[in-house]
Amino acid sequence: MRLILWLGLVMTVTVAVIVSIGRSPALDGPQSPGPDRPLRVGYAIEAPYAFRDPGGGLHGEAVDMMRAALRRIGRPEPVWIHAEFGALMHELDMGRIDAIASGLFITPERAARLAFSRPTAAVQPGLLVAAGNPLGLHSLADVVGDARTRLCVLEQSVEQDMARRAGLPDSRLRTRTSAAGCLTELQQGAVQAMMLSVPSLRWMVRQLEQQARSASQTRAQPLPELAQPFWVSSGPDGSAIGYPALAFRRGDRLRDEIDAALATYIGSPEHLQRVSVYGFDEGLIAPVRGEPLAGLRGTATR
Repeated sequence: MRLILWLGLVMTVTVAVIVSIGRSPALDGPQSPGPDRPLRVGYAIEAPYAFRDPGGGLHGEAVDMMRAALRRIGRPEPVWIHAEFGALMHELDMGRIDAIASGLFITPERAARLAFSRPTAAVQPGLLVAAGNPLGLHSLADVVGDARTRLCVLEQSVEQDMARRAGLPDSRLRTRTSAAGCLTELQQGAVQAMMLSVPSLRWMVRQLEQQARSASQTRAQPLPELAQPFWVSSGPDGSAIGYPALAFRRGDRLRDEIDAALATYIGSPEHLQRVSVYGFDEGLIAPVRGEPLAGLRGTATR
């Protein structure tokens, strides 16, 4: 009898623990973050929007925009959760994160799925090529028209869709989960170009130059460079403007609070000084200063 009672007690406690775990916020489905738990913000590594410094600190334009907005509404530092770029929206849908701060660009397709804040900048796509641009690549039409050219883009990025719409066959289109992966492909000659937003590529080139200056040995090969100029189509009017923003689940009231905070922050001296260290000058900010999401006409580049 004592054995039966003891086994019954063990089973009761076990069931209670399982139910408790099942109700843990970390495992729950989508929910609006309240004051009883910290905000969980997802990011993917792509400088200058989000990246880790050598000491492990998290920085970047998107990261700082989220931090500034949270401070203005009295919320503490969030819990930062890393994910691959292509998985961020899925993680948000599944309720494992509450927001995305990773330079995610606004597109009509994404806006139908997510709730974006107002845009934080207006940027163009760029093309990184070998030194001297030996293949003369200055547009997506050039990339498509040269059978020698293979292009690398981020997996599930808008650049991938842009390249396909331009007619680039999948046999010449490489996708990687990180910008670093595409850079490796370019440096090893597996691809002849990679496409990302101009701030990302400028940051990448700047980091390569700093590494070269600090290296003890003479650089064996010239560094990659941005194709100048570069257009998405074959002419100067073919450059798409992209709008990075913070993203939330549709219906989340936190999005409205964050957006209201950004309305007074974007374009302020504090904002301009902060993002200048990431290569965002006033020319990238002025087009969206005080601009509500509904006023946009363009689409995104990543």
